[in-house]
Amino acid sequence: MNLQPVMRAIAMSALLCAAAFLYSDTARAQVFDFGQIDAFESLGSGTQRGGSPPKTIVDDGERHTVFFTIIESNTDAKIYWRSMDGDQTTLMHGPGVKAFQTAGTFKVEALGDDSRSFKYGYVLLRLKNNRGT
Repeated sequence: MNLQPVMRAIAMSALLCAAAFLYSDTARAQVFDFGQIDAFESLGSGTQRGGSPPKTIVDDGERHTVFFTIIESNTDAKIYWRSMDGDQTTLMHGPGVKAFQTAGTFKVEALGDDSRSFKYGYVLLRLKNNRGT
């Protein structure tokens, strides 16, 4: 049995929990139905620099939940995403954690020049298709 995907999921979950604990004073509640999760899809991390084009994390037209964590930042993060209500834009100021339920699009961009950046991590979960219900 290959434990690498399991260890990766555990490591990213620990990262998200640590960030949530460290920044709990700025956290806001959000309703989330865990019964809608169909499958774990991916996780990742990176650094987004100002002046660079937005980093695409989701662009497949399917429903997902993205748990997005900014670990370190000296600029604002601009999040482009599509909800069931249409295209949305959100700013994240400094380190923090947010959950997004997307309808197929999720991109992140660092504001400012190339001396500005943020480090991030994310967990991507595919949601069940509600077309037959």
